[in-house]
Amino acid sequence: MPLRAFFPRLAAFVLLVIVASCAGSPDAEQSRLCRMLLPALFSEDEGIAILDSEAIPGRAVHITFRAGGKDAPERLLSCRFGGTGYSAAKRDLVAVLIDGVGLGETQLWFLRNRWLESQVAVTSDPGPPGRGDGLITLPSREIATGLQYALGGLPRLTLLALLALATALIYGLIGRINLAFGEFSAMGGMVASLAILLLAALFPRVGLVIEPIALGIALGTVALWGLVVGNRVLHPLAIRGGQPILVAGVGMMVAVQEGLRIAQGARNTWLPPVGDGTFALASGGGFEVMVSLRMLGVVAMNLAVIAVLLLAMKRSRFGRAWRAIGDDPRAAELMGLDPRRVLILSSLIATALAGLAGASVTLLYGGITFSSGTMMGLVGLMAAILGGVGSLGGAVLAGALIGAMQTLWMVFHAIEHWELASFTALTLFLVLKPGGFFGYAEGPERRF
Repeated sequence: MPLRAFFPRLAAFVLLVIVASCAGSPDAEQSRLCRMLLPALFSEDEGIAILDSEAIPGRAVHITFRAGGKDAPERLLSCRFGGTGYSAAKRDLVAVLIDGVGLGETQLWFLRNRWLESQVAVTSDPGPPGRGDGLITLPSREIATGLQYALGGLPRLTLLALLALATALIYGLIGRINLAFGEFSAMGGMVASLAILLLAALFPRVGLVIEPIALGIALGTVALWGLVVGNRVLHPLAIRGGQPILVAGVGMMVAVQEGLRIAQGARNTWLPPVGDGTFALASGGGFEVMVSLRMLGVVAMNLAVIAVLLLAMKRSRFGRAWRAIGDDPRAAELMGLDPRRVLILSSLIATALAGLAGASVTLLYGGITFSSGTMMGLVGLMAAILGGVGSLGGAVLAGALIGAMQTLWMVFHAIEHWELASFTALTLFLVLKPGGFFGYAEGPERRF
């Protein structure tokens, strides 16, 4: 499939995933606020059990519950809010009904302005309803827990694979590394979050289409930076050869990070949780393995981008030109290829991949800080080296393996040490196999 035909289909795919993950499921934030009202309305000593949570058209949430033990009758709590999605009014509680009977204005005022603003309400949250036994029954709790960790690590695998692929695209062409991809990923995440908030404020009725539009804005912004970097930085320095590109990469890394810090200000911008869309995939030993449709959608999107790009680099005219220029730029130029054009387009695609990684973080976790991209970029560089610098498939494989190793480390050890463990393992591996998984993927000369 040509790259030009792929991106519109990708946008439609993302929209379909987001609609499927959010439609028919209550907003996570609104459902939590509605549940938090129950301890103020009923005695906790009698026991409060949440049976079901359902989204109702018109900015409402219905909570089915029991208060008073297993033999107590089922009751219905209905909460209506001032907005939905990313609207600033989504937390405004405008009406509360118990079994169809509305509370008075005085009761509603105290619940909204006193109870929900207290720490007691947060700690008294009865929690979401149980999701049942799941689609699959596992033999033990340990296996179910391991499956939950594995599913939770899937996004990190794809993020590292995207950053490693971005690094390999540039190195495979000019034999030099652009160190700023981590910062470009932070830029993509921050632009996505700002675009979502701006679109929600200007077009509150757009709803679920906001996220695909914001994703397109983020990728377009970062890709434009990649176009400028390729034209004004990478190509002129690649002609001169040597190590100036590494120095320029450090300069871009510092400049972009400081620019993001100044643009962000003193406070981080975090999106409110939107949609629920989780279901119990499996259960074992009383442990439910929960899966988020949003997470699966983002992972599927990233994998689709990686797969299509690898296929295009193997079979398309641009991919053949990229390999020819990487192997022998002078011979490729004599055959009519334009090294400058291929380098600029490669820079555009690589920075877009980095921006997609950062935007994925925003869609999954609600935001990204200006400094988060540095470590992401270094780990992506590590994956590119481990795969055999310049090997696109090797970079993707190494990114997935590093993500899996970090997830496995998290299961048995403290999470703050996983980067140290990753770099230590890389050092030991490269001592034994300096060329990485697939050896040195470079041609006889890398200059234009």
